[in-house]
Amino acid sequence: MLIFLMYMFAIVGGILILSAVIIELKKLSTSSELSKLLNATSSFNIIFTKTFIPPNQSHLIALNEPYKKIAIGTSNPKTSKKAIAKLYSFDNIMGSEIVVNALTLSKVSKRQQNSKSTASSADINVLNNVDEEADVIEELTLKIYMNSNEIPVYSISFLPGLLPIQQSDNQYKEAYSQVQQLHAFFRSIVSE
Repeated sequence: MLIFLMYMFAIVGGILILSAVIIELKKLSTSSELSKLLNATSSFNIIFTKTFIPPNQSHLIALNEPYKKIAIGTSNPKTSKKAIAKLYSFDNIMGSEIVVNALTLSKVSKRQQNSKSTASSADINVLNNVDEEADVIEELTLKIYMNSNEIPVYSISFLPGLLPIQQSDNQYKEAYSQVQQLHAFFRSIVSE
């Protein structure tokens, strides 16, 4: 009986050690996704003054305001494909949009600026009131519209991995703050 217990504890101990190793490897793989994105943007030999990375680490947005450049890196953590980064000038940014639960909360584009449309700001206030009633958030996406034939729209999810998330959750508040900051930056670029 004692030998049986000894083997049973050895097997349980081995399983625990193996599960700890698997957890550590998963942590390393997420940091390697981040390093893939950073390596992809470092190939441009530009020092970026601001960097934004969504919680799921699928994209990287790097800004160089003095030289008016933006680098957008994309990586899919589910595949082993190499991370790709594209460098654009601020002139290539056509607009941006914040989407929460399939509702556009705010949108700005060069077309709106050129036509001097003010109806979009009224729509934003109505949608913000609707959004405040929502408790569960299933989507928080920043769409960046580019003047590019290769990738005309970047749809970047800023939600952490687990869905849905409560609107009162601190992770959501941080992600939403980051999205608002980027959208305000794109609004200033488009309005120039």
